[in-house]
Amino acid sequence: MPEIIYYLSLLVCISLGSYYKKITDMDMKRNYGTGLGLLLVCLICGHYMYHSALMVWGNIVIIKCCDRRYLHQISLAFTWIYLIYLHLNVTNIYVIWLHQTLALKLVGLSFEMNAVQIKTDAKGISVSKVNIGDIDNVPPEPTAADIIAYSYHYVGLHRGPYYRWKIFDDHFNAPFGVLGDCRIITEQKLKKAILCGLGYLILRSKYSPELYEEDVFYDTYGADFRYLYNVPQLIMYVLHYQAVMMMCTSIFTEAGFGVYPAKCQPIPGFGPSAHLSFVTLATTSTDVALDEEYNFSMLKCFNNEGLLIGPKMKDTMRSWDMPTRYWFWAYVQKTFIKSNKEVRSAFSLLAWTVWSGPTLPQFIIASTLWIYVHLEAEYSVLYDTSGALKLPWDIGFSIMRLFCLLYLTPCFVVKKTDIVLRYYNSIFWIFHLVLIVLMMYSVIIYKTRRVYE
Repeated sequence: MPEIIYYLSLLVCISLGSYYKKITDMDMKRNYGTGLGLLLVCLICGHYMYHSALMVWGNIVIIKCCDRRYLHQISLAFTWIYLIYLHLNVTNIYVIWLHQTLALKLVGLSFEMNAVQIKTDAKGISVSKVNIGDIDNVPPEPTAADIIAYSYHYVGLHRGPYYRWKIFDDHFNAPFGVLGDCRIITEQKLKKAILCGLGYLILRSKYSPELYEEDVFYDTYGADFRYLYNVPQLIMYVLHYQAVMMMCTSIFTEAGFGVYPAKCQPIPGFGPSAHLSFVTLATTSTDVALDEEYNFSMLKCFNNEGLLIGPKMKDTMRSWDMPTRYWFWAYVQKTFIKSNKEVRSAFSLLAWTVWSGPTLPQFIIASTLWIYVHLEAEYSVLYDTSGALKLPWDIGFSIMRLFCLLYLTPCFVVKKTDIVLRYYNSIFWIFHLVLIVLMMYSVIIYKTRRVYE
């Protein structure tokens, strides 16, 4: 039943986008979107709706009452602790998805307010340029009503993609979405979602993930079969995730939300990154606005070329759910703590693990990816991977990346910790042993070269 409610609500929100787009009164438009979002929360969350209210109002108090220099840290701590509580007490995955979306918006808003304060005070604290590059165009400080509207607005509420407070404000003050017919883009996304959904259903009918839990999987089949069984499971995971995100972004496109001039080079999750003054100019001049080319690059979730070809794991990570990846890069890895890049990346993966679910499988994913990415960087320094041997190295990196992703697949598709541990015990934790050997080898090579230098 929760699945039916969730996917039907997605289709209803897509169909209502054309009516929402025709509303000319901006206050009515915002109230309509917020009211529809509150109705969605009631339908999807049921009696768990009070959790969203506590999360939103807790962050409102933090944003409005706390010192701007520290409110982002307080907001992150409060919201992530609340997420841990939800992960431990709520089993409905669709309720979790909705609260994960709220968490990114609310904590992201706290970081935006903190960045404004840092720039205003001119303290000289290092902040990523992409976070404050448009500081002169920052919208007015949000009121409590604005924060509620931003949190509960129906666009992007199901599962994202994440968008900043400024993008939400631009939607009502610089409504480029009304200049063109977005129906074509919506139809293209829905066609892709249908294809992904059909591929997922066909594969699932033949390769059920429940096989991981059956004794025959471990007693009858060999380790090679158990490892290769991850291939269809990984494909199914990617198809399902892409189908859901295609439907979620269809709500954006049908509502004309998140469209910007192409020359402003919109970044997924962030919005315009260049020619920021042109956004204001196009808003005030109809002739200028009509002459421009627009796109929905801000909504782009997947770079399939990077996902398939790589060649490195960092390319795959950057190409997966790009707005969410931007959030953890910009707000956690770049601005939250002062340390070297290894510590910052570890903290970013730790924050992602808690956000996704503080379970052993998620910790296995995060720790393995952290070690693997830094091993890739280490070998790129030890050997000339960009010279004449670039192609063989890229092929090698791509193959190892695929092995790593296949190895981690049970952590993506199996929720029970005991089943995951049983699976890895059955294949002797082979890839982790390979990583240990590669780590030891890199240390030996590094020390050997230092001796000869």
